[in-house]
Amino acid sequence: MLVDFNHSNFSLRGYDAWKARADTAKIAFAPFGGGPYYGYEVGVIDAMQELGILPDAILPGCVGNFVGLYHLMALVEGKPGPHYVDQFSAHGLMKEKDYLKAPIPPLFPMRLSAWMRGFVEYYQKPEAYKDIYAPELFPDVVKAGMTWLASPTERNYAQWLRNILVWSPVTRLGLGGYFFAPIGPFGELYDYTNPEGWIAPAIDWKSVYTDEAPVYMMSLLRVGADDVTVATNCGDHPAFVPVDGRRLASASNLPWLIAETKINGEWYRESAVRDAATLTPVALECLPELEVMIAVQIMASPATGHLSIQQGNHNNYSLQVTEMVATIGDDDIHQAKDFFKQKGQDVEWITVEATADSNPYWTFENINRCRAQGYASAMRQFLNSPKLAPYIKRWPDAGKKTPATAALEGVNQLATTRSNRRAATS
Repeated sequence: MLVDFNHSNFSLRGYDAWKARADTAKIAFAPFGGGPYYGYEVGVIDAMQELGILPDAILPGCVGNFVGLYHLMALVEGKPGPHYVDQFSAHGLMKEKDYLKAPIPPLFPMRLSAWMRGFVEYYQKPEAYKDIYAPELFPDVVKAGMTWLASPTERNYAQWLRNILVWSPVTRLGLGGYFFAPIGPFGELYDYTNPEGWIAPAIDWKSVYTDEAPVYMMSLLRVGADDVTVATNCGDHPAFVPVDGRRLASASNLPWLIAETKINGEWYRESAVRDAATLTPVALECLPELEVMIAVQIMASPATGHLSIQQGNHNNYSLQVTEMVATIGDDDIHQAKDFFKQKGQDVEWITVEATADSNPYWTFENINRCRAQGYASAMRQFLNSPKLAPYIKRWPDAGKKTPATAALEGVNQLATTRSNRRAATS
């Protein structure tokens, strides 16, 4: 099976070793993603780190694909769980005061100049224009529209709208190429010989593919296909493809909000239009001994009722997309629970969900708020979980300041400062 990145300096994990790990997996971590809400996932990792909980399988979605891989790398390399995620945040986030002042808040400013350069270079090529119209994507628009007319639910409307927004490069350019990159530039920017060129920190594929690594299963959607494809950290899986940079980019839709990526002659896009996380039956049936599922759902649906002119284009867009994926996430969890029930598999669910006061800000302050809330919710549920108790290696030390408690103190201090300022001005 062809892997479209350079792995000549290390060997890919074989199926036998991968299956042995999957067959005995007891704990799964499913970070649903959610763009600027990923702080909740970091808070859950903080809680797992503090208690010594080690996931055997990671079933991510969206930005959770990066969070999951970074957590996997840290575990394999003996580093603290959030080690690489913190570097990811340091490279990609802004201070809130600067972010809110920006006319168009930049997503991951480290990539902006490279993206613009790639955009210009791409449209200088004659072959770029063959994809200006994408009729092969239009059937998805029609199908989603008919589904909505037959069953006018909020979720079906959201899926139809999402398909309209991404079906053609012309549509995306009309809405603003900054958010809806045309087909192609990301593929031109991706260089498998220089992973630092497209994301920081770089993914260490050698760590991802070691026998000691947790099982990693990531879903992505081939354009025109009814079912998602699963990519995993196994070189010769009989049913799944190997995970690599282009698949990671397509499955995560981050940080460029690219709609499609070309992989070995086929167009792929993020599977969040079908699955918010990789909780598909084909993935779950690989985990016959699973006992605990730790799911980090993107956001509470009430948090999306704040669309306004004050929010700005980016925030309104983020809220709309996140609302759509949040409703799909509810279905994902119900379907996964039904799958386990039909299999007679008794799996305990620990679900951490974003709260209604979260903001769609790619800022240090917002990530820290989400992180503190995610940590508090996860820790409370972890310590009250009967099935998780045997896997807790250490209990909280009241006198020790963890990264999450430090973040919580920072959030509290920020809230106090703001409260004092409001009191002074009133």
